[in-house]
Amino acid sequence: MRKINTGDVFKLARLVNETKMTDTLKEAYLSGRKENADAEEIGVSAAMGILTSCSSRRTEEMFYALLAGICEKEPKDIETQPIEETVNDIKQLVKENDIMHFFTQASRLAKTIKK
Repeated sequence: MRKINTGDVFKLARLVNETKMTDTLKEAYLSGRKENADAEEIGVSAAMGILTSCSSRRTEEMFYALLAGICEKEPKDIETQPIEETVNDIKQLVKENDIMHFFTQASRLAKTIKK
């Protein structure tokens, strides 16, 4: 798994726009600022919120592409792997990156990116 990069922030921002998940990211950010906040729990919860909001094939493919890039896998691998493995990938992503900063930046960009 690689570190999150600038392109990932833009991909997440577009996904957030498509799924209308700005409020979910805002909640994650505010929760993360609380004393003794569990960043892993907050990050996984926000990521799962985005995952469950991917109701169209387009947003589903955007999710696969984003996660696959960070996990250094192919989007088809993400799509066909067991859900437990996807959840573990998300947990690892949260542990190895400053996920709260990632969500904050993506949320800000989502407000400015037009479809």
